[in-house]
Amino acid sequence: METPEPGPADGEEHLVELRPRTRSNPEGAEDRRSSTGSLGGNSNPNIAQPAVGSRVEGEEYQLRVPRVNCPEKVIICLDLSEEMSLPKLESFNGSTTNALNISQKMIEMFVRTKHKIDKRHEFALVVVNDDALWLSGFTSDPRELCSCLYDLDTNVCESFNLEDLLNVIRQKIELPSMDNVQTVPPPYVVRTVLVYSRHAGRLQFSPSEAVSKMLQSPYFFFDVVYLHNGVEEQGDEASWRENYTSFCNLDSKGMCYRFEVSLSGPAIELHNCMAKLLAHPLQRPFQSHASYSLLEGEDVQDIEATV
Repeated sequence: METPEPGPADGEEHLVELRPRTRSNPEGAEDRRSSTGSLGGNSNPNIAQPAVGSRVEGEEYQLRVPRVNCPEKVIICLDLSEEMSLPKLESFNGSTTNALNISQKMIEMFVRTKHKIDKRHEFALVVVNDDALWLSGFTSDPRELCSCLYDLDTNVCESFNLEDLLNVIRQKIELPSMDNVQTVPPPYVVRTVLVYSRHAGRLQFSPSEAVSKMLQSPYFFFDVVYLHNGVEEQGDEASWRENYTSFCNLDSKGMCYRFEVSLSGPAIELHNCMAKLLAHPLQRPFQSHASYSLLEGEDVQDIEATV
């Protein structure tokens, strides 16, 4: 007579071993299971499931979009406020330079590198003064965008209208609409990269229904590189931190990247941020899980890039 395998007693919860969180699996177990062994941690179809790429209270972010290397439509938004022309950044040769000059170089490097990774990627350029101007339409040729990039001047700007910027973008794009978001790869995704450097005044933003719908789309990403005075001007610290937090709050999905860089620091920091944005938004980890060291536990050291 066979002896039955020992199992959990009545009323005890059956524990399922989870995959450990590793460098190749930064979110923990993508196939994380509930106590019933079902995928997704919720076997009851009557309980509402989180939206695609949404935050779940008390849990980690949920990403439910195929992690595919589909083409990107990248919209570079460059701030042309007067702060961008102030020579504060420490250049590679020890001299000081302005944020506009460094931003132009890093944008060109970003566009050309993305093009080498996948020639299907397309790029557009928007410049931001008091109003947003769509300067260069989508092109897969980096030379076309770069030809418009360097013939730019900064201006004294009284305000920044984020709603206007997003409306300009919304009118120029068409987001994919897939029947099954979780399993069918999109033909492309749209990503905005905003390079912003304004410190005066709190960021005011009351999105329309159309803009909110665009921001909530699993195929739209809004990355931000925020340049600020840092500890150099303590009076502005609270202001830029509030604005930076406002940009972070735009991301209801938890799928976008935001970086803040002090203008009183070395220019390499700005290049490093742009390099971190090279990863495909559907394939990169959540920003809180990203690690850029080669070995586990290795201290990240600044390495100068070559322009």
